[in-house]
Amino acid sequence: MQASVLAEERLDPYAEDLIESLRAFGYDLPTALADLVDNSIAADAKNVRVAYCSDPDDAWVAIVDDGHGMDESELHAAMRFARNPNQPRDNGDLGRFGLGLKTASLSQARRLTVLSRTVVGQLAARTWDIDYVAQRKEWLVLTQPDDGALRIADQVGFTGQGTAIIWRNTDKLGHGRSLSRKVSESGRELSLTFHRFLAKGRLNLTIGRNQIEPMDPYLRRHRSTQDRGIEELTYEGHCIRVNPVILPHPSRLSKEQRASASGPGGMLARQGFYVYRGERLVVAGGWLGLGGMHNSAPTRLARISLEIPPGVDLAWAVDVRKSTLRPPASLEQRLIDLAEDARSRSERVFTHRGTPTRTRGQPPRVQPVWQQVRRIGQSEYAINREHPLVAAALTGSGGDALEGILRLVETTLPRELIAQEIAAGRPEEPRPQPDQPDTEAVLAMLRALLTGLPRDPSKRTALAEALIKAEPFCRHPGLVREIFETDSPEEM
Repeated sequence: MQASVLAEERLDPYAEDLIESLRAFGYDLPTALADLVDNSIAADAKNVRVAYCSDPDDAWVAIVDDGHGMDESELHAAMRFARNPNQPRDNGDLGRFGLGLKTASLSQARRLTVLSRTVVGQLAARTWDIDYVAQRKEWLVLTQPDDGALRIADQVGFTGQGTAIIWRNTDKLGHGRSLSRKVSESGRELSLTFHRFLAKGRLNLTIGRNQIEPMDPYLRRHRSTQDRGIEELTYEGHCIRVNPVILPHPSRLSKEQRASASGPGGMLARQGFYVYRGERLVVAGGWLGLGGMHNSAPTRLARISLEIPPGVDLAWAVDVRKSTLRPPASLEQRLIDLAEDARSRSERVFTHRGTPTRTRGQPPRVQPVWQQVRRIGQSEYAINREHPLVAAALTGSGGDALEGILRLVETTLPRELIAQEIAAGRPEEPRPQPDQPDTEAVLAMLRALLTGLPRDPSKRTALAEALIKAEPFCRHPGLVREIFETDSPEEM
C-alpha cells in the first residue's frame, strides 16, 4: 500500500500586518517600561534612567542602563522576535518569550532603536521601524544608527558601557504634556514593581529628574501591621513562599502610608495576592480566580506575598506581559485556605475598630460613640449613653429632648444603604487620622459640643478627664486639657 503524500504550501504571515498586530498585546506604559527594566537587571545594570523629550516635533523616550551591554551577535539575537519559552534560563533572567523588548517598545512607538556597547566593544545598533517594514514588506531590521539616534544618545549621556533603548514616532504616547504626564506617572507603578530591588540597593531608577523610591505594599514598619509569617509550599521540587499580611485599619494610616499602600483604584483594588518571579513583582493584587473570591471593602486590608522561582512560571501560565498568572491545580486549595484566613482577619480589623463591643461587667478602655447590642437574635447599633458628652448633655435641662433625638438617629440609621454599598464594593475610604491633630477643627468641635453642658469648673474638669478616654478626643488628650483650661464658660 502506497503511503499518502501530505499536501502542503508555504503560508508566511505578511510582515507588515503581523508587526502591526504585535502592538496589540495590551501593554500600558508602566508595563512596557517594566519589561525593559527587566532586561537591564538581567544585564547586571545597577543604574537605569528613563529620559524623554516632549517636543511635538521631536518627541522621544530613552531607557539607558549601565549593564554589561551587547556586541553585534548578541544584539542581533536580542532583536529577533520570539524564542522557545521551554528553554532553560539563568536565575536572573526575567524574560521567557523573547518578545518583551520588541513588543513592549513597539506598543508605545513606531520606531525602536537599540544602541549597545560592551566594555571592550564598538557601538552596536539595530532599529525596528514599523513603517519601513510595511514599505519593504519584509522583516528587515536596520543595522546602522541614524543621526537622530546618535543625537539622542549624546543628549542622555550614553557614552560608556551599557544599553540605550530609544523610542521615536511615539504615536501611542503622544507628545507635549500628554507624554510628560504619562512618563512621570509611570514611576509610581515602577516603584511597586521593583520595590525589592530598590529597597535592597540592587537598582537605582530615575525617571526624568526624579529618583524612584521603593513602595512598600505591606507597610511592614507600621506597628499595627499583622505579619502572619512565611509558609513554604512545594511544587515539582521548587519552593513556593507564601506570606499573608494584614494592613492596619485605614484610620491608623498617615496620608503618606495610605499612598504607599494604594495605587490606581485605591486600597480596594490592591487587595489580594502579590506574586513575584524572583524579586520582581508580576501581579499586584487580585485573587487569581481562586474560590470565587473577589474584591470587597471589608477584605481590602488582606495582602499575600507569593514568590515563585522563574523556572516554574510556565506551569503558572505567566503571560507575555508578565502581568497575569494562574496557580497550578495542586496548590489551589492551600492558597484558597490562606486567602480565606487573610480575608477573615481583614474583616475583623474593621469589626473591632469600627464598632467596639462592650464586654459584660468590664467597661471599655475607650468609650465609643456607637455600641453594638443584641436584641432578639439580631445586631443593632445604639449611641453610647455613657459617652461623656452624651451623658453630660442628657443630665442637662434639655435631656428629654436630646434622648428623643438620639432615638431618632438610631432608628433611622440607613442599614440597607450601608449593606448595599458594602456588597457593591463602593464605600468611601475612611478618612485617615493625620499624624498631627487638626487643632482648629478639634477646637471648633469641642466649643460647639460644650454649649449648654456643665459650667461648674469642677464638673468641667471631670468632663475633660472623661473625654480623654472617649472617641474621638482620646487621640488628642493634650489638646482637650488645653481647651478646657483656656476657655471659660462665659466665652462659649
